[in-house]
Amino acid sequence: MAAVLAEDPGIVAVVGPGTRSLLHNEGALSASQDLELPVGVRIGHGRATEAPVSGLPMALSVGARLLQQAGWSGPVRAYELDDARNWPTNGEDGVNLARWADRVGLLVMGNGPTRAGADGARRPDPRAEEIDAGIAAALARGDADGFFPNMDAALARELGVSGRSPWQLLDGAAEDLTTHRLLCAEIIDGVSCFVATWSP
Repeated sequence: MAAVLAEDPGIVAVVGPGTRSLLHNEGALSASQDLELPVGVRIGHGRATEAPVSGLPMALSVGARLLQQAGWSGPVRAYELDDARNWPTNGEDGVNLARWADRVGLLVMGNGPTRAGADGARRPDPRAEEIDAGIAAALARGDADGFFPNMDAALARELGVSGRSPWQLLDGAAEDLTTHRLLCAEIIDGVSCFVATWSP
């Protein structure tokens, strides 16, 4: 979080998985909204120090809380993405999102494969291990090999990967981000978790 705010963004966009594709404006903004327009995402009337609006998916609410804990008091936009979107759409949205301000901070939420079933039992899956390795490498290298655009939506859904669409949007927005660091890649309670920073 410190890395995002250290770049002195004019606005922070919290991007995360949900059940639909929606740019939230006090909880209700049309999914067809042109992202190039300066129309509202506001978490708590535009300030991350307020409580997130009701109706936000868990990932976006967690992102807003992280901003609050980091002391961010500037404008916030929240963009929910469903897991069925394709790469061209997500990538184009990323390009448009990067134009919201001269300096846009991105907080991209999402997890890798989920290895626990409904009963909590762990189910090793070699496909999950392969995707884990691909995600970690892509985050560490700025996705130089195009792993995220080529991630299969059906397989990601089957393995519980919620980060596919958010990471694809990040790819589209990241043209000028040349420094990439993978800070953490762990399995926590059966879920693959990653922390990375991409910066100019």
